[in-house]
Amino acid sequence: MANGYVMRILIGVIFFVFSFTALSNDNFSFAIIGDNPYSNANFSKYGRLIDQVNSNAEIEWVIHLGDVKGGQESCSDQELLRRFNLNQRFNAPLIVTPGDNDWLDCKREGAGGYDEYERLEYFRSIFYPNQGLSTGGRPMEVLQQSEGSEYPEFVENTLWEHESIVFAAVHIVALTEPATDPAQKSRRDSAASAWIRNAFRVAKENDANGIFLAVQADPWILSGPRSIARRLCGDCIDPRPTLAWLYPILVEESVAFDKPVMFSNGSTHVFRIDKPLYDERNQLVENFTRLEGFGNPSVHWVSVLVEPDKPWVFSVRERLVE
Repeated sequence: MANGYVMRILIGVIFFVFSFTALSNDNFSFAIIGDNPYSNANFSKYGRLIDQVNSNAEIEWVIHLGDVKGGQESCSDQELLRRFNLNQRFNAPLIVTPGDNDWLDCKREGAGGYDEYERLEYFRSIFYPNQGLSTGGRPMEVLQQSEGSEYPEFVENTLWEHESIVFAAVHIVALTEPATDPAQKSRRDSAASAWIRNAFRVAKENDANGIFLAVQADPWILSGPRSIARRLCGDCIDPRPTLAWLYPILVEESVAFDKPVMFSNGSTHVFRIDKPLYDERNQLVENFTRLEGFGNPSVHWVSVLVEPDKPWVFSVRERLVE
């Protein structure tokens, strides 16, 4: 009799603990994709990627790191709209940050020889149709830089918060040749700089547990231990010239924030997780982690598990598509 009573008490305690844990569990996951589908050859597999993401009920949203098409593929209205419609098959909210292939490289003859800034405006009109909302199957509310700021055209720069984590998508592309309009580049860089600083400001004001930044450009095409890299490839790990403005901002804000910062980029299509950021004294910024997603010809995706109450906050899992 006593043993049965004790057993019922133990079961009750276990049930209470389990229920409390379930109710207080703030963990969540989201998907990272990018640099896809590129060519028609990838469309079928990209469709399977979408189906695989959709089959994961725990995915809160999908972030596309830009380059929804290849640099030599058509930038026509019809083709850009086709890429948009394909990505609307995601059931979850979809956030897209533009890549260079999506507008900047549209001036290439193979892409149609367009005016790149006209293409950027068209890309914006398609991929950011509703103020204050993402796209995707379940649009979610986001804050856009275009709302009440000195950068009204930057509808693509977005910010949102979830379970004490601040997220921001920032339009950053790297140039491999001089800008056709230096004033436009300067304004784009200024807008990106202001949006990154705004994300850190919001995080500090709200005592957030972490920050996640999503961009297209890869600031660290090569990375590794600096002493070894210098011997092997000289200045290959030095800051990319057209992104020189970015590094000191990331150092300053990450050091001051002193909590986990994850920076996710596309561009070079190499899935990797590393710590490439160093301060002016050549000291590793340890709370800063870079995640680069898969890209053409690899049609895969990455899920990020967020555990706000853990010291590491972000955990990464590769998701391969057959």
